[in-house]
Amino acid sequence: MPHLATNPVHRTFLRPLDTPEDSARPTLTPGASAKIKGSTLSEDARVGEIPNQTSLWDEKPWWCQPWSIVLTGLIAIGGSWWLLQKIWITGLVVLAIAAWWVLFLVLVPRAYREAQS
Repeated sequence: MPHLATNPVHRTFLRPLDTPEDSARPTLTPGASAKIKGSTLSEDARVGEIPNQTSLWDEKPWWCQPWSIVLTGLIAIGGSWWLLQKIWITGLVVLAIAAWWVLFLVLVPRAYREAQS
């Protein structure tokens, strides 16, 4: 199994914050143009108008991806029934997990897309 630092996703999270790579990242604030190593994007390239918008899930670590959110919820629901065998407790767990799924799998991505446009 490869070391975590060899995986590009993990390497991003394991590197120190103050590295030369940080100076190459654009800093965007609402209404301001971005500067990348001395060059500037065109004055029309503003926040929300950048043509190559990223997905919300591209910016999240592995444990915050849709598959891990769904899997964790299913494990919690199954574990509740397996351990307690009480339909009313499992029902409460299902309601809590459903609210969690709606929040993180529907509402947050929708708000992110709206903020990008």
